[in-house]
Amino acid sequence: MTTCGEKGLRGSRMPPELSNLTYLSLGWGVQSWTIAAMVALGDLPPVDLAIHADTSYEAAGTYAHAAKWTPWLVERGVKVVTVSPANLDVVRDWSNSRSVMIPAFTQAQDGSHGQVKRQCTHDWKLMPIRRYLRQMIPNPKPGAVECWQGISLDEWHRMRTSDVQYINNVYPLVEGRMTRRDCITWLLAHDLDVPPKSACVFCPFHSLGHWKTMKAEGGHDWRLAEGVDLAIRNHRPCHELFVHPGRKPLAEAVRIPEDDGTKQLELDLPCDGGVCFV
Repeated sequence: MTTCGEKGLRGSRMPPELSNLTYLSLGWGVQSWTIAAMVALGDLPPVDLAIHADTSYEAAGTYAHAAKWTPWLVERGVKVVTVSPANLDVVRDWSNSRSVMIPAFTQAQDGSHGQVKRQCTHDWKLMPIRRYLRQMIPNPKPGAVECWQGISLDEWHRMRTSDVQYINNVYPLVEGRMTRRDCITWLLAHDLDVPPKSACVFCPFHSLGHWKTMKAEGGHDWRLAEGVDLAIRNHRPCHELFVHPGRKPLAEAVRIPEDDGTKQLELDLPCDGGVCFV
């Protein structure tokens, strides 16, 4: 995997300057992986690049999936580039204040609730990709870059017009009328792995079920989530911050049967949805 930081590619030459470019924003979740695989197998037109913005906080399963399938994509003509921001601190110290990058849930001293404005997506994903693009096209004209995004038909409400003139957002799955379930069906039909949901392990937008699954699995991902939850607690005046909407310390907010010395009841029943916790 080619890697680059905010100052450009590390360990390889920059490609020659271009006048236009099409890239896939590759998050390695179900939808963007489906698009990448469709390009690789010729079900979608080629792209110049598949760019992954690596926060370094993805789940272990996401990194394992990327490590396994990146060579497969490259062998089939999909060039994969990974970019990373220079600053991945969840809590940033400024001259006279501190900023929490993630959309943490807040609880004020008077008991009122709120949520921190999300900055992580912009700083950790959008900006590193755009710095890389501007190295490839220093003075892009309007519409010079086409960005394919992994948003499916059931998520149409997440579609956005780009906030910069030189990038046009394109949604191949929406155009193809494909839902997330359709993506999973397509992957299985082509004997391709269905990846776990792509998100930082401490993302406050996790579902309650996802938190329970993560705690039951334990390991590095759960410990990292607990550590971030603790680290952000008192970084806003007169407020406490939490990654869980229950506004309690993570281990306390997420309760699983194992906490009481029992195990989750396992039922030998088929799952007809196909999308539980992925």
